[in-house]
Amino acid sequence: MSTEDGGLSVVYNGEIYNHPELRAELEAGGARFKTRSDTETLLRLYARDGAKAFSKLRGMFAAALWDRQRREFLLVRDPLGIKPVYYRFDGNTLSFSSELRSLMAAGLDDALDPAAVMDYLAYGKVHAPRTIFRDALKLPPATYLKLNESGLKLERYWSMPRPAPARGPAPSLAEAADRLESLLSDSVRSHMLSDVPLGAFLSGGVDSSLIAALMVRHAGASKVRTFSVGFSGAARGVDESAYARAVARHLGTQHRELILPADVLSRLQDSAGLLDEPIADSAILPTFLLAKFAREDVKVALTGEGADELFAGYDRHKAAWVNEGLRKLPRWGRKLAAPLARRLGKGQVFAALPMEDAKDWARATASSTFDEAAALLRPDFAETPHGDALEWLKDFGAFDGLHDALAFDLATVLTDSLLMKVDKSTMRASLEARVPFLDRSVVEYAASLPSSMKIRRFRGKFLLRLVAARHLPKRIAWRRKHGFIVPWESWIRAEKNPVVSELLSDSGLETRGPFLMDRLRLLRSELVRGSPEADSGLFFRVVILGLWLESVHRERAL
Repeated sequence: MSTEDGGLSVVYNGEIYNHPELRAELEAGGARFKTRSDTETLLRLYARDGAKAFSKLRGMFAAALWDRQRREFLLVRDPLGIKPVYYRFDGNTLSFSSELRSLMAAGLDDALDPAAVMDYLAYGKVHAPRTIFRDALKLPPATYLKLNESGLKLERYWSMPRPAPARGPAPSLAEAADRLESLLSDSVRSHMLSDVPLGAFLSGGVDSSLIAALMVRHAGASKVRTFSVGFSGAARGVDESAYARAVARHLGTQHRELILPADVLSRLQDSAGLLDEPIADSAILPTFLLAKFAREDVKVALTGEGADELFAGYDRHKAAWVNEGLRKLPRWGRKLAAPLARRLGKGQVFAALPMEDAKDWARATASSTFDEAAALLRPDFAETPHGDALEWLKDFGAFDGLHDALAFDLATVLTDSLLMKVDKSTMRASLEARVPFLDRSVVEYAASLPSSMKIRRFRGKFLLRLVAARHLPKRIAWRRKHGFIVPWESWIRAEKNPVVSELLSDSGLETRGPFLMDRLRLLRSELVRGSPEADSGLFFRVVILGLWLESVHRERAL
C-alpha cells in the first residue's frame, strides 16, 4: 500500500489491535483514510511520526517501509517477536521475507552456519540474530532495520522494563489480581476483533483455559469454539484431552477434539517441511495437525503462549527465584547457603546455583554442552571459524534473579522456539494464531510485579492462578504445569524406528550433512540398548536437523 503521491509505501503482515484508536487520533489530526485496514493506519502513522510510530503499536507485525523522500528503507518486527522476519544483506542488495525458504528461492546460499548448528544442537533452536544459514539473519524483536546511503543500521524501539523501586505501599495480591485481570480481559477483547470465524486452542492448562474463559465473558459461550488434541493409547500423563473437555464443559464452549495415535512421531518427517530452520520441539507436528483441524471451522485461533515466560511457569524459574535470594546475601552467607539451595530442586539449573551472569544461566539451561555437540560433527565443519556460538548473549548482562530469567526466556525460548513453532504450524494450515498474553500492556505490567507475586510457597504463576480461580474450577486453576508432551524419548529409543533407520542409512545425508555418521550410529545403538548415559535429547535434535536438511535438499531439487 502506498500514499497518494507514492512517497511512502508499506508491505505488511500481522495485526495491529489498537489501530481503531490510532486511526481516530490520526483522523482528528486531519488524516483522510481510504480503507478500514490496519495497514493504512500503519502507513499514516509512520507518515506522521516516522520510526517513533513503532513504539505506539499494539500487536503482532512484520513490516517493510520505503520512504522515497528520505531515500530510506525500514524493516520492523513486533516487540515480542510474534511474527518472524528474515533478511540477507550482501553490501549491495537487501532481501527480506517472513519465510527463510523464500530467501532460498531468491538465491540464498544454503551453506550452514557452523556456530548456528552448534547453538541448535545445544539448545534445540537457533538464537536470533543468527539463522541456520551462514548468509541470512533474523531481525530481533522490538527492532527496526534502517538502510540508507549511510549504510545499514539496527535500532531497538522498545525494551522490557525492569521492576521499579517501590514508592509507597505495594499493591495487595487482590489489587494486583484485579489489575491483571482487567489488562488481560482487555487484551482478549482486542484480540477477538475479527471479521472471520474465531476460536481458541484449549489444552486444559491454566493459560489456555483462562484465555477461553475471558473469550466467553466477551462473546458468550455459544459463540466461542475451542479445539484440543489428545493421544489414543498414550501413557498416563501424556494425554490432556480430559482436562480440556472438563474446561469446555464448565465454560459451555463449542468444543471439538482431535485424537492422534500415540505413535504420531512416526510421521515426524512430515513436520520438517513446516520449518524455515530446525526447532527440536516434538509438539510441532501435533500443533500443525491441530491447526488444520481447527481451520475446518475458524480462521483465527487465540492461544496461551507467553504466560509461562511472564509469570514464572517453569521449574527453572524457581531456581532463578532462589538465586535472587542468594544474591541478597553477603558473599560469605551465599557460600554457606548455596549447598542447601541446590537441594531445593532437581536438575542442572539448581545444581548451578548460585549464578552471577547470563552466561551462567545460559549454560545451566542448555540441553547439551558444545563439546558434546561438536563430538558428533565433522572436524572440518565444527572448526570452521564463523563467530562465537554464544554471540547472542551479548545483549544480556547481570543475572540477579527471576526478572532476568523471565526476560531471558521471553527473548530466547519464547521468540526463537515456541512462537516460531506456532507461527509456522498455523500459517501452513492457513490459520492465524493470536497470543493475548503478549499484548504489551500485559507484558509491561507483568514485568513490573515483584517476584513474590509470581512465585509463592514454591508455586509458579501464583498471581495468574488467582485470576484464573475467579473463572475456572479450582483443580484447573491450581493444576501443576504439564506442557504439551509428546512421548519423543521412547520413540527415539525404539529399536524399530523406520524414520531414524532410514535417516542413518541415507548416503546423501552422509555427504551433504555436517555429521560424523559413525558416531551417530554408535549413539543410536547405545540408546536402543537403554544406556542411561546416552544423550537421547541430543540425538533427537540431530534427527530433526537431518530431516530438515533432507527437506531442504528435496526443495532445491524441484
